[in-house]
Amino acid sequence: MNDLCKPYGLLGTARSIPLISIGERLLAATAIKIELPPSQHRIAVGRKNALEKHLERDGSPLKGLIQIFYQQGSMAIGATIKAKYRDEGFDIDIVVEMMVEPSIQPDYALDLLYIAVRGEPGSRYFDFTQRQTRCVTVHYADGMHLDLTPAILLDEHDPRFSSIFHSKPEEPRSSDQRIPTNSYAFADEYNQRCPVDHLFAEEYKRLVLEADPFSFQVLAEADSVPVPQHSTEVGGKSAVTVALQLLKRNRNIRYYSRQGRIPPSVMLACLTLEVAEPGRTIGESLRVIASHILGKMEQAKALGQLIRVVNPRCVSDCFTDRWPENFKAQDIYINDLRLFVTQLERFLDESQPLQKRVKALEAMFGESPTREVVKEFTEEIGQTVQSGNHGHTASGSVLPVASALPSAHRKARPNTFFGTPWPENQNR
Repeated sequence: MNDLCKPYGLLGTARSIPLISIGERLLAATAIKIELPPSQHRIAVGRKNALEKHLERDGSPLKGLIQIFYQQGSMAIGATIKAKYRDEGFDIDIVVEMMVEPSIQPDYALDLLYIAVRGEPGSRYFDFTQRQTRCVTVHYADGMHLDLTPAILLDEHDPRFSSIFHSKPEEPRSSDQRIPTNSYAFADEYNQRCPVDHLFAEEYKRLVLEADPFSFQVLAEADSVPVPQHSTEVGGKSAVTVALQLLKRNRNIRYYSRQGRIPPSVMLACLTLEVAEPGRTIGESLRVIASHILGKMEQAKALGQLIRVVNPRCVSDCFTDRWPENFKAQDIYINDLRLFVTQLERFLDESQPLQKRVKALEAMFGESPTREVVKEFTEEIGQTVQSGNHGHTASGSVLPVASALPSAHRKARPNTFFGTPWPENQNR
């Protein structure tokens, strides 16, 4: 048997799948370090359910006035990563569709939800609730926070086509806005069109479960949860979505110490969808996605315009309504993407020494997850070399067989925005 094609265990079965490169292994491991693990997904689900009950409690100003709660943003498409300003913690985005008068003022809609969430003194949320310009945020001690966005349905024949609200207290009420949106439809569009490569999804699922010691408890308890399940439970995760998570991580690293807004995740997801195809590895997907977004932004720059990206299911829902604010902001991210593409090419080049590739990986995604990944990988290499259970990549590098991620299989299935906290100017 060829050294590049040896049987290995895949969810308890033996298969013969070509070994993937070290670069792809490291990218997959890095993505797992930064994404929402199954056990944290379970916690998020529990907190969402608790908030729903809290908002519908006796004495709540919203009792009987909530039509539906639903996820939006990254959790709705399985692309949640660690928060921008913390090493730990995740941001979970929820829409609260309220049955109130369509003429309700934006500031009152936000205040109403804030009062309902905060509750009375002594409530578990009283001291941990923050009213922002487009949403209400509940903060948790472990760093996770839930953003709840009030919305009003605009058309009962177009479910989830809604208005959300924008209101800053320091500005005149004439500056308040109602903003059309349909984040539910975009999540459905993404999940329908984003290809899932089944062999990739199964093996990525296995690696995720191995990395999360509490994951099997999650699987036992989450079957009846009426919210999007973790990718390890249903359908698997696409290499496209894993690549999107890594690109978002790079954006967060680049903007960590900068003031102002960051390129919105929903814009990145929408542009990713334009070039999503089955059959690519994580690295290939990442290269195509980053190059496509860079090309779109450079095209807008050449035309003397700011990039404009809209919801493909709701053209009045503009994903770039608040970023980029100006050409300077656009140029900053163009330069970031140019650097990222260069670093990615260096990292994926198997002729480069591993030390240089690791430095490129750290530069792209940060030292903390990268060093953990490299440490675990080198330990695994040492163990597999001693056991003789290893193969070689095209460049001659040693690669453990038992946990090699398979190349993506060419079989596809059809498949926010928030305000800034007061007074800080952060992005959704």
